[in-house]
Amino acid sequence: MKRIDYDTAVRDQPSALERAHRSIAHALAESAIEPWRAGDTVAVVAMGASTHSAHALVFALLGSGVRAFSLTASDASLCAPDTQPADHYVIVSESGRSPEPIEAARRFTPGRRIGITNVADSPLAAEVDVVLPLGDVDDSGVYTVGYTATLLAYAMLCEHVIGMPVGDTAAIPARVASALSSFDGGAQIVAERLSAARTVDFVGRGTSLAAASEGALMFREALALPTAAFDTYQYLHGPMEPLREHSALVVFGDERELSLVDSVLDSGVQVCLVTQRPLADLARPNHENLVVISIAADVAGFERSIHEALVPQLIVGHAAARMGRRPGEFTYRQPDTKIPIS
Repeated sequence: MKRIDYDTAVRDQPSALERAHRSIAHALAESAIEPWRAGDTVAVVAMGASTHSAHALVFALLGSGVRAFSLTASDASLCAPDTQPADHYVIVSESGRSPEPIEAARRFTPGRRIGITNVADSPLAAEVDVVLPLGDVDDSGVYTVGYTATLLAYAMLCEHVIGMPVGDTAAIPARVASALSSFDGGAQIVAERLSAARTVDFVGRGTSLAAASEGALMFREALALPTAAFDTYQYLHGPMEPLREHSALVVFGDERELSLVDSVLDSGVQVCLVTQRPLADLARPNHENLVVISIAADVAGFERSIHEALVPQLIVGHAAARMGRRPGEFTYRQPDTKIPIS
């Protein structure tokens, strides 16, 4: 894997996802994964962007009747010695070199550890029982394809282990190409309108919390903008109060999210709504402070999580160009967030 330009990584996701699909499918066919039985609990263990992707897997599993939760990898060290917080573990690190997931894997039950990483021979791979490699795809410093490929891996894993209906995962790369084209115009308008924003809030519920959380991280990493991410209903209980004229809001969802959006439009807040609901269902779809980015009605499950993630990726690209920033060039570098390559 090598680091490539951000815009190239975003644009080339369809071909990279095709490569990832082949790699994941081969690994699943060759691997013996301990069955997830009724009553078992699955922990998704990660750091950084991978932690945000975990929302998609956790809520998909909960919706299928499987106990699941997200465990920040660094928090695994807080568990009492010789205790196991879950029955099965999905341990995620795109680089495979983040020390916290590696150390967490060492603590967990042998035979119950599935690792998802872009690099098949990474340090993480040596500490898990089954590796689902993303194909060593090239990625940007602010992760793009590694993030969406992880979501693809979740879909394929759930289909393989519990028979979750996830649709035709092989068709996802081509549909991502279509979505990138469809979303780009709206993303460019949003980037223009956010040029005066001092803070940006991201809001979503359930699996859409993945895109909200990841979007907030990307804006902080790539644009150096203060952001926060919230569950939709939590946001209503106070966190939305600071919204003012120089605030921006990116909302993912089809239900309570619509009235939330409408309630702030007259305050001068610049809003982007990512939804499957038709414009006719919105109270004021043509309001001057609102941009709606529509997800196709037949996109569901993990594929929808992938499409939702494309929106902040595209907005970041356009906003960075306007601001003269290069995503992936960080001001602050911490020497202990990755194990050095030997």
